[in-house]
Amino acid sequence: MKRLITLFLIFSISISSINCNAQEPLQIGTETEDIFLTDNLNIAKAQVEKYPDNPEAHFNLAIALSRTSLVEDAIKELRVTKNLIRKPENAGVMDKKINEYKEMLKESNDSNYSNNIRYRLAFSHYLKAYLISKNIQKSKGKNQNKPKSLNLFSPNALSLNDRNPEIKKNLEESINYFKEQLKERPDDIWAKIYYGFILAEQYNDLTNAKRLWAEAHEQNPNNPAPHFFLGELKIKEGNLKEGILDISQAILLRSLGN
Repeated sequence: MKRLITLFLIFSISISSINCNAQEPLQIGTETEDIFLTDNLNIAKAQVEKYPDNPEAHFNLAIALSRTSLVEDAIKELRVTKNLIRKPENAGVMDKKINEYKEMLKESNDSNYSNNIRYRLAFSHYLKAYLISKNIQKSKGKNQNKPKSLNLFSPNALSLNDRNPEIKKNLEESINYFKEQLKERPDDIWAKIYYGFILAEQYNDLTNAKRLWAEAHEQNPNNPAPHFFLGELKIKEGNLKEGILDISQAILLRSLGN
């Protein structure tokens, strides 16, 4: 019932006319024809429409969305990417992207460029950990059913993270890139938000997740994203009333164009 209430609140207001404050596209270059790295939401969406089965296109869109208030859509796109990288025809795509990003980071002399690549590496290692987990589950014949409803925190999504060294290593890499990002740019709200997301989802470290989201909220009280995550966390902790208030505030802020 709590989850249904949350979902109703999140999707009760149309977001089709919201200004997502898309920036000029970041074009970094990729070997895939017609697909390039971009932070421009409209360009990222166009690439997905042209290549709906391409995990790189969906990953680009997830990254672009992750820097907007559309946190549900960002996480949905991450989940679409998760499904696509498990297909046989996409074998090795995450290793390829991680290697490409590391080379880009090594060769970069521009701080903005480096920060963008570091942010992508954090998500890439998170996805790599997921892929390893699912491959292990598949080899053991375990149930891999998708979640039936949206949940910003997917309990046990990487249930093997404490048992498998490769999963653990990739999750640690993801966290380390977020830490490096915040060391270089302490005011990066989105790095704080999604660093907190991984801490909450994968390690149940709600204390540090809450701290990061509270910092993001204090930094920009009009940003809806911290409200969404704090609201979900409060509901998870059993504080339904305050959780709904936070999510309602997020929806209000988003409807005002934030």
